[in-house]
Amino acid sequence: MATTVEQTALTVTITEDISLNGVTYGNTVSTTFATQGQVDQRIMSIAVGVEGLFTDIFSFSTVDGQGTGVKTDYAYFRITNLDDTNFVTLQITAGDTFWIKLKASESFILMDNEMDAIASSTVFAAFADITKVSANANTAACDIEYVVVTA
Repeated sequence: MATTVEQTALTVTITEDISLNGVTYGNTVSTTFATQGQVDQRIMSIAVGVEGLFTDIFSFSTVDGQGTGVKTDYAYFRITNLDDTNFVTLQITAGDTFWIKLKASESFILMDNEMDAIASSTVFAAFADITKVSANANTAACDIEYVVVTA
């Protein structure tokens, strides 16, 4: 059976807008990712866990699967903390791991799936594909929303 899904472009638009003392600052920038055909969007709860225990959100591998996208088809990933009070700690893994504090109502966007993190060096080593995004809530369970777009 042939697919009836018609691939289309993804357009991401970011707008900053601030006015100080009557002067407006900011900008609007758009990026278009051509020929995308798969979207995974979900709202889920992130539990409070002991240190080192994270809730898996999404993984990237060589085949599609439940909660998994094809890493070579990666285009875009956004995660938003929907909580109005508490933060979540994001864990981004690609061989190496880095962590990001995502405060209440904040979003984090990855427009590329390669990263490098080295704890004891200031020298760049090599990019590696992100394999997993996980999170841990700090004080109380937090709802998050994520959107993953792949070809």
